[in-house]
Amino acid sequence: MAFILIYVIMSIHKPSPEEVQERIRKKRKQKKYNLPVIGHFADRSVLFDSINQAYESTGIHYTLIFESCIGKIRTAGNAVWEYKKGNHYIKYKAYYINHQDKYTRFSSFS
Repeated sequence: MAFILIYVIMSIHKPSPEEVQERIRKKRKQKKYNLPVIGHFADRSVLFDSINQAYESTGIHYTLIFESCIGKIRTAGNAVWEYKKGNHYIKYKAYYINHQDKYTRFSSFS
């Protein structure tokens, strides 16, 4: 019964494509996606100005790059990723080390 009620409520307000794009834009403006990162590929290491720039250049999803930077997953797109060293590196790394037992990624982007 509760499932049907939730389904009915969700079907009443289905976000428009414009609303979805606006949510994506807001998420990508977060500070953690706009910090400099280094991608260590098989033949070279490349410095990107932000995770968003790395996503646009390589096609590797930005959340996977972020999770690789903080150590939640080892690689993203056959590359090892890390933040360019600085205070943000320590902040995000410490936060996710303290909370990693509470969250586990069960699937990945294809």
